Amino acid sequence: MLTVKNQQTPTGTMKSLPGFKPEIDAEIVFGGDWLYFDPDKSRARINFKGIAKTKSGVPFSFYYAGIITIDEAIGKIFAFSPESKTIPFGNSTTLHTFEAGVPELKDLENCHWVGNGRFILGEDKGLTVESRISKVVPSTAMD
Repeated sequence: MLTVKNQQTPTGTMKSLPGFKPEIDAEIVFGGDWLYFDPDKSRARINFKGIAKTKSGVPFSFYYAGIITIDEAIGKIFAFSPESKTIPFGNSTTLHTFEAGVPELKDLENCHWVGNGRFILGEDKGLTVESRISKVVPSTAMD
């Protein structure tokens, strides 16, 4: 599993859990996101495109699209309400893709990835978006 934290776009980090392959410890060096709301305001759609660089200097691209279910707490964040607070995981699902030019990271682009996200509100009211990403593996239990 990977964890992505976008502090203020375009900054952030991407790290794999211990033992996960390929091992990732990267800094997000560029990114942009597009957020739009359904007409009934019950959901928001996000598209993010970014570039990260590993500690050894290897760049790779990543993208994700997601759907956010809007509830009262998330509505407060998007409205910049002074009552805003950190939102737990559970309102956002995402689909991730990667592009890598080096063999040691090719597994990133040769697999399917899904995730969920949350919003972390800092003491300075700065917003961090955290995504936990999981690799989809084929099931053999149905044979």
